[in-house]
Amino acid sequence: MGKALTFLLLQPPSPKLPPHSTIRRTAIDLIGRGFTVWEPYMDVSAVLMGLLELCADAEKQLANITMGLPLSPAADSARSARHALSLIATARPPAFITTIAKEVHRHTALAANTQSQQNMHTTTLARAKGEILRVIEILIEKMPTDVVDLLVEVMDIIMYCLEGSLVKKKGLQECFPAICRFYMVSYYERNHRIAVGARHGSVALYDIRTGKCQTIHGHKGPITAVAFAPDGRYLATYSNTDSHISFWQMNTSLLGSIGMLNSAPQLRCIKTYQVPPVQPASPGSHNSLKLARLIWTSNRHVILMAHDGKEHRFMV
Repeated sequence: MGKALTFLLLQPPSPKLPPHSTIRRTAIDLIGRGFTVWEPYMDVSAVLMGLLELCADAEKQLANITMGLPLSPAADSARSARHALSLIATARPPAFITTIAKEVHRHTALAANTQSQQNMHTTTLARAKGEILRVIEILIEKMPTDVVDLLVEVMDIIMYCLEGSLVKKKGLQECFPAICRFYMVSYYERNHRIAVGARHGSVALYDIRTGKCQTIHGHKGPITAVAFAPDGRYLATYSNTDSHISFWQMNTSLLGSIGMLNSAPQLRCIKTYQVPPVQPASPGSHNSLKLARLIWTSNRHVILMAHDGKEHRFMV
């Protein structure tokens, strides 16, 4: 059944199976509603790309709707595909996130290596950036724990979908505020860098200017909070699992050399302190995502603020 539904979704239009036929829309609806059943029998990547293709121009299709009139077949297909994507993502967040992240990495590698890059912006993935961000926003709102488990992959997707020039101009908070609700994400405007703390204890450091990402192993457990110092010289990272706060010095000698940014380490751990672990308000609740945050009070002083109001102060 899963293979039959995939066939109906992906089969090129023909006289027997028009592009926006009722049977195709029914298959789309069934894929969305029963994804957890069909998933083992489907090429998840092909299915997601097929749905994204249908709703890549959804905003254009749905914007042309006159109030009160029935949807055109194309708009109806776009709406069905959008709904199916939302259902799939919320039913199986890891499948959606990891599949889209792999497609992003594949697309990015292809764009870097291809001789003719002029057609890259016409691919399904490139045309569906707005739709992908819409689904990611739903996941952050409804399934934040699942998002945190794959926060670096989610940031990879967001960085692909957002225009780097727009982020540099307006900042991450304005371009995609949903991701900034996590204490494991910090953006420093002056040098356009984003730090993301991962579940496996590493820190991903994104440079918006170059599009590069450097990963550094920092802790023995999931990172609870990260924050750049006001002047950007230091990054503080905290893990409630290993009960340590670490301070990383940015390699400022690299700031002016984009060529060197790709080859040399940008972070160096200069201090680590042990901290009493913070107990969650209730086991398994979303409060575990808000256990503690890092607040810099000056360029050298930071407060670790626990959810219960307790404070620990440190100096670099």
